Amino acid sequence: MVAVRTQRVLVIAGGCAAIVSTGWAFAPRTLPDVTMTGGTAAPGSQVIDGPVITNLRGTFQVEIVVVDGKVTEVRPLRAGTNDIGSRLINQNALPELTTRMVDAQTWDVQYVSGASYTSQGITASAKEAFAKAGLG
Repeated sequence: MVAVRTQRVLVIAGGCAAIVSTGWAFAPRTLPDVTMTGGTAAPGSQVIDGPVITNLRGTFQVEIVVVDGKVTEVRPLRAGTNDIGSRLINQNALPELTTRMVDAQTWDVQYVSGASYTSQGITASAKEAFAKAGLG
């Protein structure tokens, strides 16, 4: 764990977020990196990149894996910045967003509470990837 003395901290626990005015913030030593590499896809599948989306909280991009017309994975390639706050938010938001997209088979999913910029960036990139795949 890493402890940081700070004036404002965004605390995320169990899907709930709160801002603490002063105090100590604790974070795991390893957090997801901003730039991730895509994985490999099974034979017969397509890997389609969405565009890079930039907003106030950084740069976002996803790729989708399509097998037989069905999205089997949504993979974040870029997510926010290397700022610890961005990385902490993304640690929870990215798995939630990507699971929602695969389960619903659409990019048009509910944003993750407390992660509006991440949600907007990821879904905007996914929207274009789904369109390139002919999925909407």
